[in-house]
Amino acid sequence: MNIPLSISKKYPFPEFLSGRCEPDVYYKWLLNKADTLLKRDKARQKKYALDAGKSLYKQKIHAAVLNSSLYDPYSGEYLKWELISLWDTSHKQPDGYKKKFRLMPTIDHVDPNRLDFEICSWKINDAKSDMTREEFVNMCSTVEDYCIKGNKKSRRQSRRISKH
Repeated sequence: MNIPLSISKKYPFPEFLSGRCEPDVYYKWLLNKADTLLKRDKARQKKYALDAGKSLYKQKIHAAVLNSSLYDPYSGEYLKWELISLWDTSHKQPDGYKKKFRLMPTIDHVDPNRLDFEICSWKINDAKSDMTREEFVNMCSTVEDYCIKGNKKSRRQSRRISKH
């Protein structure tokens, strides 16, 4: 892909991605994600998307990349930027294929009701779904309390619910 000068000037290639992915791959990813997210948000009738254009989405996504780091903001795991744009959608993938991409950076709405993005791993984005950061962290605490800390009250409530 030949990178148009206007794109590379408007969205300078993030320095921290040097050696992690090529600029042409990054720009292809940026354009594709802006288009995909705008279409999805419009289909979901998000107020902020109805009047927005692809250019605004590119700006917001690029800003999220610049504000991110090499690490997932939720798990602290190292993001694999070299995986962007490698997911093969041309055919059904074998079991386990998706696991190879769990640390691939994705774009996530900070809050599903605002046009504000952050970068996180695919596995976190997948688990977080349409929750806000606070809702997701609270859910994780509930899971930890039940599964790790052995909160007996939660177990009793769970057994009572499952018997009905």
